[in-house]
Amino acid sequence: MSRLAEKLDGDLVERVAVRGFRDPSKSAADTLQVTGKLNQLQQLLNQGMPGALLDLPFTPFFMLLLVFVHPAIGAVGFVGAIGLIGLAVFNERLSKAPLQHATSTEQQSQHTLSQLMRQRSAVIGMGMIDGSIARWLGIRRRMTDAQLEAGLPSTIVGATSRSLRLSLQLLVLGVGAYLAIGGHVSAGAIIAGSILMGRALAPIDQIVNGWRSLVLGQRAIKDLDQWVAPYDGELTEDITALPRPEPQLTLDQLVVGAPGSEKPLLSPTDQKFQRGRIIVLLGSSGAGKTTLLQTLAGAWPPHDGSVQLGSRDLHLWPSEDRGRYVGYLPQQVQLLPGTVKDNITRFQPCEPDELFETTKALGCHELILSLHDGYDTKIGEAGALLSAGQAQAIGLARAFFRQPSLLLLDEPTAHLDPALAGALMQQFAQSARQNPEERSFTAIIATHDMRLINAADDVMVIRDRKILTRPRETYMQQISQLRDRRAELAQANQQKTEPSNA
Repeated sequence: MSRLAEKLDGDLVERVAVRGFRDPSKSAADTLQVTGKLNQLQQLLNQGMPGALLDLPFTPFFMLLLVFVHPAIGAVGFVGAIGLIGLAVFNERLSKAPLQHATSTEQQSQHTLSQLMRQRSAVIGMGMIDGSIARWLGIRRRMTDAQLEAGLPSTIVGATSRSLRLSLQLLVLGVGAYLAIGGHVSAGAIIAGSILMGRALAPIDQIVNGWRSLVLGQRAIKDLDQWVAPYDGELTEDITALPRPEPQLTLDQLVVGAPGSEKPLLSPTDQKFQRGRIIVLLGSSGAGKTTLLQTLAGAWPPHDGSVQLGSRDLHLWPSEDRGRYVGYLPQQVQLLPGTVKDNITRFQPCEPDELFETTKALGCHELILSLHDGYDTKIGEAGALLSAGQAQAIGLARAFFRQPSLLLLDEPTAHLDPALAGALMQQFAQSARQNPEERSFTAIIATHDMRLINAADDVMVIRDRKILTRPRETYMQQISQLRDRRAELAQANQQKTEPSNA
């Protein structure tokens, strides 16, 4: 059973993680929950509980032997077996709903604590420790109450089952002794009947006492099957690496929205950006800039329509191959456990000069060298605690690494100091001086930093769920006209108020 548990982990754990990453409809909590189901099933196997199910088919054989010893002893065994099976069915009906409620509250408790620990700095800094912990303790108390409620029927039924089994063995001894005194069976039949009764009823008793674990294991198998079935065989599929695509982006009737949401966030849009265009994406907070970039990066599927990079549908292109040609900086940069070098190179082997070329161009080479171990500095729980600006700089280097065909940057200057922000501006200024046909990438930059507009070719604006794109010169001219118009209106209003004041 332990070896089976080990093999199960080897066969399924990678598929569980792959589904969690590839399916945008599945949240991190969903992935952690299914991983917990896998651990639950492994624990069940390690405890050997399924062994009772393997012993169960031998129960009728031992019952038949009891009948051969004497029909009266066999009748006691059959009545006892039916009683224990009835207890198992009763246990299932009593514990089904409480078990589901207990599982749900346990997941809620773990999720709440995980969120609190991720926001540890804010909780401590703003004096929310007592309130936050009190809220979590309330959820945890509900969890323990639910677990107690779910375990109580199994405990009572299990105790009743053990008492019944011991009583039956005593009854068999009594019946055997009575029959032996009457000369119907030999004295050895008393011992034989007791041994056979114990062997016949032991699997049923084990199943009744371990019913909760078996039910949870059965649900874990069902959930794991539903989770990994859509990706059956995909891990071993060979992917043909495609050549570098043309840095040309086409949005064909694209409709975007959050995964799982029925209502799209933005209206259908048709956009075609020729090779090497630098586009600044503007819009108010919540307009949909981040959602659009996540969709263009392939992290979220479109509600409708398609995105082509070069001549390839970006969402039908396997991520393992497509990711080499996409550089994406999310709004909240989260670096992965590993070294600084690992994060920048996306955990791929590379020559040091190739790595240094990227970081020097972005002005973060010296920043990385100032860390404790430079490029080998560990990141994660046991590693260095990076500031938001340091993490942003490393995330930018990761996005620019190996000059991807498509650059998607979400608020790239949000946490950068003036020197790093200036280096990024200089990077785009150099690209802006080139002819778009000579550039190796197309870039879309969501930002509130208006300085980036100076290096852009086009300005994309999200307003009223619609995407409007125009050349930078046209946009700047419209902005200038709007400012002039506002100044004229302000001056006219001032002139109207002056006579009345006089």
